[in-house]
Amino acid sequence: MSGLNQFAAYLFSSGDAFFVGAVLITLGRATTWHLRRHRAAKWWRLLTLLGLIFFVSSMTPLPCWLYVLCLIPPLVSLNVPFQVDDQSRWPRIARRAQPFVELLLLATVTAELIERHRLHALPLPALPAEVHVIGDSLSAGIASEHEHLWPTLLANEWQVPVRNHAQAGATTASAFRQAEKIECDDCLVLVEIGGNDLLSGRDSRQIEADLDQLLARLTAPRRTLVMFELPVPPIPGGYEFARLQRRLAHRHAVHLIPRRVFSNVLFSEEATTDGLHLSVSGHRAVANLVTSQMSPRSN
Repeated sequence: MSGLNQFAAYLFSSGDAFFVGAVLITLGRATTWHLRRHRAAKWWRLLTLLGLIFFVSSMTPLPCWLYVLCLIPPLVSLNVPFQVDDQSRWPRIARRAQPFVELLLLATVTAELIERHRLHALPLPALPAEVHVIGDSLSAGIASEHEHLWPTLLANEWQVPVRNHAQAGATTASAFRQAEKIECDDCLVLVEIGGNDLLSGRDSRQIEADLDQLLARLTAPRRTLVMFELPVPPIPGGYEFARLQRRLAHRHAVHLIPRRVFSNVLFSEEATTDGLHLSVSGHRAVANLVTSQMSPRSN
């Protein structure tokens, strides 16, 4: 994958395209009305359109009604002719609505930043007695080099037992059998699951029901659950998948390793062998990611 393709894949899968789109919409909206009698105004209108594409394609799990409120005013303004009298109806309406649009975008971006921070994995108060991993081929690997898998590298780093229950091809439904193998109470469970569900095009309602059941099975009073928020590309079902991940994280008090930092690993140079499965350096990067996100607090 070329550097430009890697950057584009990261930008959209990580959700950072949401912030880029918000900036482009704001610039386009703010500048169009100052340049509306100038030829350059058409290019700023294009900037607004490009921002809308980035905004929607980010698959940011906002409520649908908030997307509507954010997108309708810029979409309407794209149809307002530039060569019109200042006293005509549409320019007056659009210009009066512009501060509301910018304020709404700012509030939306702020809400997304707060949401990301609130769900993030927290540093551990102490090293867990043991760690369990629920996952698919990203955790199980596709080769026999067990010593290179990120759960094994994490065990070496933390010097605690790490039980890797992950299986290649696992889904949110089949992972329930992995969960049944975990009997500890005071332990850490890392959940990396859902990629096969998303890529297979399964119905999002069924994915949510299966993941809900899985997380309910894993929940215990003294158990810490941390789930990888999976990168979501702009594909059919991506928006629903992103929403259900966060919705269930709220419901079951599960912390998330954010998709932004996970995407940074997956789309880094030589992190994967085929764009989907981790290489040796990719497993090392994921182990470092977990360590950097969850290292115990210093006393």
